[in-house]
Amino acid sequence: MIYRKSIISTAVTVSLLCLSACGKSDNPPISNQSTALNSKPDPGAGESSVAGKPTAPIDISYEVVGNAIVGVPVAINVIFTSVRGPINVEFSINDNSALIFQPGQVERLEIADASAGSVQQIVVIPQREGRVYVNVSAEIQAPDGLNIRSMAIPIKVGSAPANEAVNSKQAEGTGADSVISLPANEPG
Repeated sequence: MIYRKSIISTAVTVSLLCLSACGKSDNPPISNQSTALNSKPDPGAGESSVAGKPTAPIDISYEVVGNAIVGVPVAINVIFTSVRGPINVEFSINDNSALIFQPGQVERLEIADASAGSVQQIVVIPQREGRVYVNVSAEIQAPDGLNIRSMAIPIKVGSAPANEAVNSKQAEGTGADSVISLPANEPG
């Protein structure tokens, strides 16, 4: 019995020492550490952060002008904004069976000053219905190396409008009305 009491008193003493040591830790609480990891960098530094991961100091936004239809050129306004030096821009398409650039479209360019936002218009021709993509990549040379921001611009493409009746001809009717002349169906 004496042996059993000494084991219990030793266990209680060790437990009390552990509990008192836990309250006097030199490490900050876990909640403060996670807050420090998720904090955003100083806005004056010129870099942005997404979920704690540093990203290039370039903002890219876009607007598809009008409705995209198979075989019909569609314009896309791409806006680049950055407070840093020149931006090298590249537009690309991965699937030429889905989308092609309009002939003469510039695919690489340099924007000298994008501090107020620089609008670049590209024109593409959808080759099929559905969702197709134009890739945009923007690079800035920084003291710590090359910073790159990339994105894929989705374009929802609809079908081409139905053609007018086959063999139809437009003619002027009485009173300046337009009339579409259709061939007669012969019984046969």
